[in-house]
Parts: sequence; structure tokens; C-alpha cells
Amino acid sequence: MHPTRGRCRLAAVTVALTLVAAGCAAAGDDAGGPPVPDQGFETFDGEVTSLPEFEGEPMVVNFWASWCAPCVAEMPDFERVHLDAGDQVRFVGLNTQDALPQAEELVEQTGVTYDLGLDPEGELFRAFEVSSMPSTFFVDEHGGIVHRQAGLITEEQLRELIAEHLGTDV
Repeated sequence: MHPTRGRCRLAAVTVALTLVAAGCAAAGDDAGGPPVPDQGFETFDGEVTSLPEFEGEPMVVNFWASWCAPCVAEMPDFERVHLDAGDQVRFVGLNTQDALPQAEELVEQTGVTYDLGLDPEGELFRAFEVSSMPSTFFVDEHGGIVHRQAGLITEEQLRELIAEHLGTDV
């Protein structure tokens, strides 16, 4: 075989394989960002679940703790937006590095009713690469993290962020 013809065939095969691989990746990657960590956690009700189990619905995932004053301040705002959102957006609050009695006491004080999970050792906190508290992640219906917000979020800001990143007006 002529050396030039062999290089052309190799180039054609490489291009074809690259296109096939890109097509396969695009077909299986509907998420708008990196996927939520597939790590189990215990709910306040004692069930074990994981965030990928909620795929199919957009989510607001909020890391909070009883020792975090901004976390405590934003929880009533999150609850109001959660109630207005109904089943358009799932809210998941992940308590990190608290003992269950401390976390439950704060939930009772703030009246939060959305889904709550425990992260007592901070494993999910680290998996999400949280850098400050509170931290909130906006997750599309395909399980992709489309936005992360560090620090306190007011009710108005939360509504705007949900509209902007999850395409839902609440």
C-alpha cells in the first residue's frame, strides 16, 4: 500500500470514530452541567435515598447547618418558595455536620417542610465541593448541576434563580 493512502485511511477512520464518539456522548448527555453526586444519604424520616433518584424533576439543593446564621435566616424564604413551587421544583435541604437533635430543633423552629437529608460527616458537602455556607445548587431535570450559589439567598433572589436556571416561574 502506498504510504500516503495509508495515512489518509487512518485519518478517515480517526475522524469517523471521533464523530461517532461525539454523537454517542451527546445522545447520552442531556444534563446541562456536571451530574449530582451519586451518594446515598439518610432522610430525617430514616429512609436512605440519593439525589439521582429524583431525576426527572428540577431541584434546588441547599446545604445548611444549625450553627450557620445565614442558613437559618434563609430557611423561611426557601419554605415560602417551596410552597409556591408545588411539584414544579423539588427542594432538598441537606444538613451537614450537625447531630440529628440540633437539626430537628432548627427545622421545628423554621417550619421547613421540604425534603431534608442528613450529612453528619460532611461527605456530600465534600462531594459537591461546597466552599461556603449556605450553598445552594440548581439541578435540571436530567440531574445536571446548572448553577451553584454561595451565601444567603433571599426569597426574591431564589425565585429569580429558579426562573433563570430551571426555567420555572414560582
